[in-house]
Amino acid sequence: MSQSISGYVFSGGRSSRFGTNKLFHLIDDRPMGLVVYDNLTSAINGNTFFVGPAIDHADFASIPRVVGSREGQGPLGAICDVLETASTDFVVTAPCDTPYFSTQQFTRLTELTDSNSVAVAADINSPHLRHWLLSCWNVPSTRDHMIRAYEEGERAIHKAVVGLAIVDHYFSSLQLTNINSLDDAQ
Repeated sequence: MSQSISGYVFSGGRSSRFGTNKLFHLIDDRPMGLVVYDNLTSAINGNTFFVGPAIDHADFASIPRVVGSREGQGPLGAICDVLETASTDFVVTAPCDTPYFSTQQFTRLTELTDSNSVAVAADINSPHLRHWLLSCWNVPSTRDHMIRAYEEGERAIHKAVVGLAIVDHYFSSLQLTNINSLDDAQ
């Protein structure tokens, strides 16, 4: 991909099923949020940000954050904040609880993106299961559409994207695993 690209790790959830802030849960002795951040940053060679509330933790002190006007308004609000504030042609998004989505998978997601589409990770075993937060967005062609859908009251990403070109890229269920509970982390 020759255009500019930036990455965003979503960390604004309440971790209610997890019991504690899952951003800091250790995966191979590293905070899960940093695993995702490092994988994404390595794939795009650069500008990666956390999206969500301020993070008071030493490991995260030097990482830039985006706190947009839709803070706390769910995943679609976070996507709109990212699209609205991005100064790059493309943005790659990832939730902080997907540590098994590697640098290679992020690279694949960005390399296969059509210039006028949203590339989204989908489960190879269940192709209808799209992981909307593991995605790559063409900012100029999606920004106005997504913000308009949000402003009209939509809150479901899969409904807000209707009318956009969507390109599915298939990955294994393990690679797409969300760690939503301590059982998932075992």
